[in-house]
Amino acid sequence: MKKSILTILLAVLIAAPVFASEKNDKELDLKAGYTLDNNVKLYLDDGKKAGSTDKTCVLGAEFYYYVNSQVALGLGVNNFFEAAADYRRKDNYSFTNIYFAVRPKMNLDSEILDSLYFIGQIGYGLFRFSADSSSGMGSVDTENGLYWAMGVGLEIMDYFILEVIHSFNYGYLKVNNNRNDMRYSALTISVGYKFKL
Repeated sequence: MKKSILTILLAVLIAAPVFASEKNDKELDLKAGYTLDNNVKLYLDDGKKAGSTDKTCVLGAEFYYYVNSQVALGLGVNNFFEAAADYRRKDNYSFTNIYFAVRPKMNLDSEILDSLYFIGQIGYGLFRFSADSSSGMGSVDTENGLYWAMGVGLEIMDYFILEVIHSFNYGYLKVNNNRNDMRYSALTISVGYKFKL
């Protein structure tokens, strides 16, 4: 699965410049983040399990093409590392998301802060789950689902970025052949570096 994700990302990075016509109208952003607030809701036959999870790290990469000076369209991938829930069981959740992104921005009149931008992301989330060994859940399979997010960011000194994003992952757990809904949300702060292409 990891090889498939890397193959898709590399294909996008190679093909996207064909559609660009001006220098510096493309960029590659590499980001590292940390979740400030994580919440999970799991709808099982024996009732809803809801609570927060441990904080976790997030790594991501995005390729953007500017359709004009103020709007960028892009493709990205991020990975939320494993985090344990606190709803009386230590079930573990992690996700890898592949998404389309749009990023409109407003220039700022500052020597340090270049622009303020808004972020919209929508895509597909690869859901991984491991049950607490003491839960007695039996056989557990997962199904992937929708990923979407929105947030704000700052471009700083032309190459650095700072973002706050609220994201949502949806998926399903199959427990003893019963299909159960899952929703995971996270508020993440990220820092990154952009490479102008």
